[in-house]
Amino acid sequence: MNEQQLKEIFELLEKSGLNPQLCDTPVPYYENGVKAGIPTDPGDIVKGDYVMLPRKLVGWRPVFVVNVKGDSMRDAGFCAGDRLQVQVVEEVDDGDIVVASIDGDFTVKAFCTDEQGQRWLVPCNDEYDAILLTEEMNVSIIGKVVGHTKEMPRATYRNCIKAIKRTQRGSNSKTTISRQRIEDTIRAVAQQVENKRQWYAVYRAMLDRNAIGDDYYGFVELVTGLVPEHGHQPVVAELRRIAVQSFRKPVALWNRDDAPVAGQRYDDYLRIARLTGEMLTKGVK
Repeated sequence: MNEQQLKEIFELLEKSGLNPQLCDTPVPYYENGVKAGIPTDPGDIVKGDYVMLPRKLVGWRPVFVVNVKGDSMRDAGFCAGDRLQVQVVEEVDDGDIVVASIDGDFTVKAFCTDEQGQRWLVPCNDEYDAILLTEEMNVSIIGKVVGHTKEMPRATYRNCIKAIKRTQRGSNSKTTISRQRIEDTIRAVAQQVENKRQWYAVYRAMLDRNAIGDDYYGFVELVTGLVPEHGHQPVVAELRRIAVQSFRKPVALWNRDDAPVAGQRYDDYLRIARLTGEMLTKGVK
């Protein structure tokens, strides 16, 4: 992506009411982090790499990034694995969330001064006690938290496919492929199948159109009952063996570069699958 393309994207985001910022400033990242719980020794803070943050967010004071450990700041929205952007400051106000060192141990807590002028580090979780900072302690406020990012979750492929299938079933609820059409299709396509694994192309195309259920055994039984004389009968183990890489997806998502077969063999599978789909849906509304 060049500079002009990036500029255009930023302009579109701004017109949508968003506030995009370019991450152009390297900030030290301490990979093992600090406890959002009982203070931990400085050995837990191990310098890792750098992360890039926007200059506006970093400002001109030193900033570093640490991971959260523990759950004492749970009610502030901090969870284990979250990243905190910590700005080195000389003073903090009541309510600021800070990274502090207590006798050489590190922790992240909210800072607060009570009515008697006593200073406290306060957890945001009722299961933990506040820490009174006394003169006997060697206390240093390292900095205050100025930013918070979470590790972005990912959806599993399995759950995505299940949701897609639910949607497809709903959108195809008015489309009915008759039993007769399914049987006629199998008998006709059987003439194109030259080995037992190629039946997978028929199975996948029928599954895509909700003509059959996701059931290898049922499909094998259906085919062997309709074309018992066929020289290459489908076998469940062989169907499963070919259902890998892009072939485990709907036919529309098959990819020559990510398929379990190559060259003319791939073309044959694709041809059979497309022929099956066309025969199933021809004239169906």
